[in-house]
Amino acid sequence: MINPDSRAIRSFYRRSFHTRYGVLFSGVAACCLCWHWLTMSSLAAEPQTGESGLTVRDVGVYLVSAHGKKMNDASLFRSTLPGYMQSRRLSADAEESDKPTPLGLITFQGSEVKDLDILVEFPSGRFLSHWPTARIQSRRIYWRSQNLSKSSSLSYQIPDLHWLSPLQKADRLFVNGNNKCERFILYDIEIIHAPEITMTHSADGYQIQSREPGDLHHLTIIQPTDDPDSWKLAAVDSVPGLLKKTPQTQTKPGEKAKPDEVNPLSDAELKVKAAAEKAKQLKVLGNQLRNVGALPQLLPGNSTDKKKKAAAKKPAAKVEPVKVPYVDTKAVAKQRILDFWSKYLGDQGLGKPEVDHLLRILSEYGFRDDQATVIYCMDEGFLDKSIPLEITPYPEVLRRTAIVILVDVDPALQNHIDQLIAQLGDPVWAKREQAQKQLEEYGRAAQKQLQQATKHKDLEIVYRSEQLLEQIK
Repeated sequence: MINPDSRAIRSFYRRSFHTRYGVLFSGVAACCLCWHWLTMSSLAAEPQTGESGLTVRDVGVYLVSAHGKKMNDASLFRSTLPGYMQSRRLSADAEESDKPTPLGLITFQGSEVKDLDILVEFPSGRFLSHWPTARIQSRRIYWRSQNLSKSSSLSYQIPDLHWLSPLQKADRLFVNGNNKCERFILYDIEIIHAPEITMTHSADGYQIQSREPGDLHHLTIIQPTDDPDSWKLAAVDSVPGLLKKTPQTQTKPGEKAKPDEVNPLSDAELKVKAAAEKAKQLKVLGNQLRNVGALPQLLPGNSTDKKKKAAAKKPAAKVEPVKVPYVDTKAVAKQRILDFWSKYLGDQGLGKPEVDHLLRILSEYGFRDDQATVIYCMDEGFLDKSIPLEITPYPEVLRRTAIVILVDVDPALQNHIDQLIAQLGDPVWAKREQAQKQLEEYGRAAQKQLQQATKHKDLEIVYRSEQLLEQIK
């Protein structure tokens, strides 16, 4: 970079000034040098976005109830995907067709690529929808030999008012394969996972206890207020998960701890393996002898079963609660909370199309007027285990982000359910119907209290509670 204040440049200006056209020449030279300096400075400050490689972003939102056993359960929401994107979910009503659906999204940015394979697995779940069309193999969705290009023609044009339309207009590569062309890949998967998170109120916010296998990142709690346009926001950077602790060996003062070395060929290890193999063979032989009547059958409740039951009743590890204080003492508007998440997602390497897509879903499902919701980023290790993603050839950059929206965890919700159960016996028929409809939406979150309501003195409450319990089952 040229420095306009260097001694050589100042000397050049003085010599040019004494020539016949010195004044004019010095002015032109100064303008040229200033332009060169500004140009070099701007190039140095602007981040280079070279397209020598491929960047893949995999983002998703998963809605789960604290009393449920599945993330993105088919009963939690209905599908609003276009008709040509077939879904196993029930279709939403016409007035809710523009309501975003929590699902997974994969986008591609950078250089063009041919014969790219994308494989999404779900070891403990089932797929409900995907687009473009792909091969379904057991618990796998496989997009084979996809070509990424900068220009192409879409197979289907999504209407401008649809919530997926901005993704078709985003600055991302086209995905061509199986006679279909789209600007993204979508997948809707129902994952078997029961959340182990409890929440309690505190003086200046909340307390969270997590038994999840991984940390909860950027956890926020959105609490409704009397003003329908304002919300209380509590947040914490991270909540540690339940990790197995490795035993620590005692060392003498001043002595460094040495890692335990395990030799798989040592006598002790060989004896353990031989004993395990022998026990396995004896078990197989015993079963064969029992089948032919040479040995008596084991009676239920034997010592082996008792040992298994005793092992199953081990006390759970103690989890310390984590404080989640309010970000501001006053209630804030929804947009401020969305901006709070937008900054975090941008720091994770997501682009504007992906961030806007996630915020549309958060805006729809994260703000409820009947309970506080918990939103956090899933631990990347747990995400890779629950929904493995394999891309061949491997891209230069792969970013994965999964957001979880946890509902029905607010302690205040139980009081609200008690009020609705009491409303089942209201003298006004319309109020009884309204309460029953709301309790039906809560599902398993109201199951325990509905079971208690079957013993109520009011026969109307008993009758409607029994109806609701049958629907939940």
